[in-house]
Amino acid sequence: MSRALFPGWRPDADGRERLAALAARLRDAHPEGAPRLQPRRPDQWHATLCFIGYDLLDLVTPALHAALADVAGHIPPHAFTVERMAYWPQSGVVVALPHDCPALQALCDATRGAIRRCGIRPLQVTTQPHVTLAYLDRHLPGQPWLDGIDCGIGEVHVDRFELLFNPGGRYEPLAEWPLTGTALPVKPEQAQLF
Repeated sequence: MSRALFPGWRPDADGRERLAALAARLRDAHPEGAPRLQPRRPDQWHATLCFIGYDLLDLVTPALHAALADVAGHIPPHAFTVERMAYWPQSGVVVALPHDCPALQALCDATRGAIRRCGIRPLQVTTQPHVTLAYLDRHLPGQPWLDGIDCGIGEVHVDRFELLFNPGGRYEPLAEWPLTGTALPVKPEQAQLF
């Protein structure tokens, strides 16, 4: 049982349809005799924005809700396209990796900042947003068959995010916030040293 807690994005109906097309291409490309591919269900597809940890429901406070609501007010709705599929041997996941998307990374960074301002040290920071579509065994060698998958599924929209809890096998939304920002936050620049 996972009992994971994290802010995350889940696709809307259009996004699920687009990701379903990619998941079908993944299944079709899976070579005969290759290690068993274990697809995730569409209701499990998400991008973790910043991983808080396990068994931490006591950290879900009004202050955390307010901090995450503030994030939603500063990040605009946006979209990403999928660049490629990848296999990560440490966890055994097969992921859809977006093209560089500054708005999606800003959402990850802002949720991390909000969590930290609440005095919570996240267990894992998201530096490469992704959507896990399937699992293979862990610690396999590279899976070059993934390189040939056509990832052209169009834009997948990000217009909200949720605080998600996984009691085991599913994700329960504890709160949800629509993105209402009009421009990305400006990153502070360090003064040049002379």
